[in-house]
Amino acid sequence: MAGWKGKAKRLGLAGLFTWGLLELALRLGAPYLGPRVSTELYRSYSIEKGGIYFLDPLHSIQFMWPDRHTRCMVNGYQWTNDTDERGFRNPRDCPSEVLVFGDSFLYGHGVELADSAVDILRRKYGWKVYNMARQGDSIYQQYTLFRLYFETFKPRHLILCPFANDFQDIEQARTPQQQLQPMELQPGYVEEVRSVIQSPEARIPRGNWLTTSFSYRLFALLGRLGKADGGFVPPANESERNERFERQGYFYALLFQDLVNRARAAGCTVDVVYLDTAEHKDAFWSVEQERIAKYFAWLCARSRVPFYTTRELLQGHPEYLLPHDGHLSALGNQAFAALVARECPKTWGNK
Repeated sequence: MAGWKGKAKRLGLAGLFTWGLLELALRLGAPYLGPRVSTELYRSYSIEKGGIYFLDPLHSIQFMWPDRHTRCMVNGYQWTNDTDERGFRNPRDCPSEVLVFGDSFLYGHGVELADSAVDILRRKYGWKVYNMARQGDSIYQQYTLFRLYFETFKPRHLILCPFANDFQDIEQARTPQQQLQPMELQPGYVEEVRSVIQSPEARIPRGNWLTTSFSYRLFALLGRLGKADGGFVPPANESERNERFERQGYFYALLFQDLVNRARAAGCTVDVVYLDTAEHKDAFWSVEQERIAKYFAWLCARSRVPFYTTRELLQGHPEYLLPHDGHLSALGNQAFAALVARECPKTWGNK
């Protein structure tokens, strides 16, 4: 028995030692293991420990940790995510004459802060601009952020920067019934969200010591190889596709119009800059991106909101996009900032 216990103890110690070596090797070598593996090991866009988010589960909205310094790695690109006291990627005490809403393109995915479009508007064009864009955001998150902070900032101008996958995000986060009757427009919604995100229970990273292990994450990735990722599934037929699009468009229009009405009542302008990369990965998204572009043009015309698109800006300029990723490169962020700085102020005198 003594001999058996000794062997088991030595085997356990050997296992721990091997696990420790593997963990150390993965943490040191993650940047060199390819985009898919390094993305999974870091899990930067997650609500787990080491990720940049915590979750409001009641409303299915993620919020970035305030006052947090995080080194991110996604699709082979590395950058530093430094957030301010409210949990946005801005320098501290940033002015807020202009608020920018968007997703990962405006958040600055894949580039350092100085190379992001909003920071370029600050430094090169002298704008007093505050960035409220976050990775993965679409209209319901942006509307919620607008309601949470509009009275605090009292901006003069809002710039919304939607992307083609905004409708997909709606479908994954809101049921058909919730799209027809948005919770966001119900009385007390904003106060409820504010209460949830300020509670200690919400500000707890998900997972445990095991799920933060790079070794665990590597084996979890290997276990998923060859399996369906459970992500977006295109509609089975044209009828379903049209029905879904109309429902999503109805939901978007309700929140958009309420946002515009509230902004204008406070003397604040609204502009929309549609992120069209002119890059079509498959037949579905080729049609979808053009359909959504027409939708936003119609929506803005109906609400008398200036509408701009980046299609001509980005088309034929692969250097404006990060290779094997599709987000704006440093050059692309510069070009986007120049477009916004040139076009948006043209109508700001006509509130």
